[in-house]
Amino acid sequence: MVGGLGHLAQDGESPQGSARIMSGAMRPLLSLSLAVLLVGCRPLVPLVAHSDPLNTAGSPPDVVVLAMSGRCGPPCKAPRDSWDYLSSRGTLDAVASAIAAQGYTVQVAGYADNALESFQPLKVSTPQRGYAALTKDFARMKSAWFGPSPQGKSHAPRLVLLGHSHGSVWLHYLAQTNPDVPFALQIDLDGICASWNLDHGQDLAAHPVEQAGQPKAIDACDLRRVGKGQMRGKDIVWPNVAINLEVQSKRLPSGLSDSGGFYINYIFEVTPNMRPDGSTDGVERYISWREDHSAVTYPNSDAMKWVLRRTAEIAAGWKLQDRRSGGV
Repeated sequence: MVGGLGHLAQDGESPQGSARIMSGAMRPLLSLSLAVLLVGCRPLVPLVAHSDPLNTAGSPPDVVVLAMSGRCGPPCKAPRDSWDYLSSRGTLDAVASAIAAQGYTVQVAGYADNALESFQPLKVSTPQRGYAALTKDFARMKSAWFGPSPQGKSHAPRLVLLGHSHGSVWLHYLAQTNPDVPFALQIDLDGICASWNLDHGQDLAAHPVEQAGQPKAIDACDLRRVGKGQMRGKDIVWPNVAINLEVQSKRLPSGLSDSGGFYINYIFEVTPNMRPDGSTDGVERYISWREDHSAVTYPNSDAMKWVLRRTAEIAAGWKLQDRRSGGV
């Protein structure tokens, strides 16, 4: 702006007159810029999932899908500004719909990457629910639906976990600390441990989420013995998880898919998931060569198309099992 004023003054206008001319000419542009700035600063209004919400006070559905989103994207301050984008983007609904298409009733719940039960990010307009809320919902679900029915038969729903980035870390920890609960399917979208301790150390120290005798949540990204080697908790598929679908985002620059993203990926997972004994039984991996860490989460991504196709096939397999056993 200073250079612009100097140039106008050399053409016969005083700096003050030039400023007045500049002010009049730039007023519409400044007004537009201010409006854009205000919209940019306005908190996002996240969409809610359209699928039936988790309701542990009622009868159990056939399937429950629990989704945990990951770390907020810049500009933000994590974990304060993390939010449940897997619900807002329709990713949670897409997984629920793939299962419901097989004739199952499905309930869902989505959570944000934060240790606290509830918090208000600056980035979105509504309070978000973190891992402590998930553990409370899970405890209520276990109490209401995972005990024996009056006929002596289990009436527990199948459980599906859907996590992205840090969300995958939380959900692997959930499976690890609930070994008595079977999980029919766990879906990992580019699980990442970067900044785990930095983001969650303070809150987990002040508000621990683990029960007595359980591993600490802050250690969820620590290395553990797996077979003959070591792996982080996010890469370990625990024995109570029947099937694991893992997505990893691109490593090299590439063209983009319909879900958009960046030409160059900024962070990505490279370690394939394994069982504690080092095997890969029931573990499947898809590397999305056109999609970055965020792009893999959108329902129209190559990654999610693979996830949804495999989820539908897995749910169809459940249906065959149920028919053979005289169930749904």
